[in-house]
Amino acid sequence: MNDSRPDVVRGIQTAEANGWLAEHATHETTTALVALAAWALSGGSINHGEGGSHVYFSLDHDDDDYFDTLASTAGFEYHVVNETASERATEARPAADGSVLARVLIAMGVPNTATEKHDATSLPAFVGTLSEGLRLAFARVYVLNRGAKHPDKDTLTVRVGRPAAYLDDLVAVSGEAVTRTGKTVTVSAAAARV
Repeated sequence: MNDSRPDVVRGIQTAEANGWLAEHATHETTTALVALAAWALSGGSINHGEGGSHVYFSLDHDDDDYFDTLASTAGFEYHVVNETASERATEARPAADGSVLARVLIAMGVPNTATEKHDATSLPAFVGTLSEGLRLAFARVYVLNRGAKHPDKDTLTVRVGRPAAYLDDLVAVSGEAVTRTGKTVTVSAAAARV
């Protein structure tokens, strides 16, 4: 077949070369992938269409250019879109291999459609298996994208329209300085500073 390979094989080879598969990942790359999964859940999306899967990350709450560090660590460049459109979120989209990155995140457990993401009753199963350091990386990104700041106090609140089990998962991954009352998750001032 003149050195042609199926798209699936090329995708696996791309994921291996970028260190996106467990047996090829460094600790830094794994941390970046966990954070990117949290970003897709809390301030982004994966869309699956005729051209394959594509992942988008909102940059609207990224005041410290943290996304740039994650993308660099994960080994991909990205384009920024909607930067001047006030009615749309400013987004980062991988410049190359975005479909492969989307598939890696889907394999980790990130929902692959907006409907699946909205209907989720819990965080993806992989979140419950993370080490303390990786849980902190996940929580940091989730709170970055969803945490509301208050002018008179240092606590942050996260409000997401999700079932109680989902919110309980979010509290568990964030640590003991985080509580839930009804649909609101409160991050203590000490935890917010971390």
